[in-house]
Amino acid sequence: MTGSAFSLVGGAAPDTQVRPDPAVVPLAQASSDDAAAADVFETAVEPIDQEPEIADAAGLVKAAQLAEQQVTRAAEQARAEAERAAAEAARGPVSCDLNTSDLGRVKSNVRTAAEQLGCTFGRPTMYGVAGRAGTSDHPGGLAVDFMVDRATGDRLAACALENMDALGVKYVIWRQRINFGSGWKPMEDRGGATANHFDHVHVSFDRGSGGGTLRGC
Repeated sequence: MTGSAFSLVGGAAPDTQVRPDPAVVPLAQASSDDAAAADVFETAVEPIDQEPEIADAAGLVKAAQLAEQQVTRAAEQARAEAERAAAEAARGPVSCDLNTSDLGRVKSNVRTAAEQLGCTFGRPTMYGVAGRAGTSDHPGGLAVDFMVDRATGDRLAACALENMDALGVKYVIWRQRINFGSGWKPMEDRGGATANHFDHVHVSFDRGSGGGTLRGC
């Protein structure tokens, strides 16, 4: 078609503008159900807290072992106390029908110790205040002689030494030996069984001490 112009009737430039999808509703205009769904979404994507630290396994094992040791020590102490109480009960009371007439006017702490030792070891004859030549605790009422046999004397002497603090014991003489609490030492020969303490245990006491309860014999 020469010399003429071609025109498309009713033609228009293409529309390049993007129109919103009617199915998509802005959040500000969303319904209450849509808002709740948004809240769920936001909660779902919140950051997760870090996992808590797990205690050291070695530390837990050590703590358990310490606890077991404490329980064991407590049980051992309780057992020891029970055994001690049973031993004391088996020994019987420290008071008995004991003849103390030969003690004389010994000090009160000395009398208490003599009664406990005498009742524990067969109620032997006991001598207290008496005149003695040379240095002696007898005249001052601070010594007791227990007339015993060899076996009983061995046990009585050991018991007096084991209870030195409780009874106020100063020293013990038995079978020509003396013991101040640090071991037996030999003594000079005084010329006879009685003078050398082969037939009795001599126990001397400190003034104003002792008065406690005999234990462990």
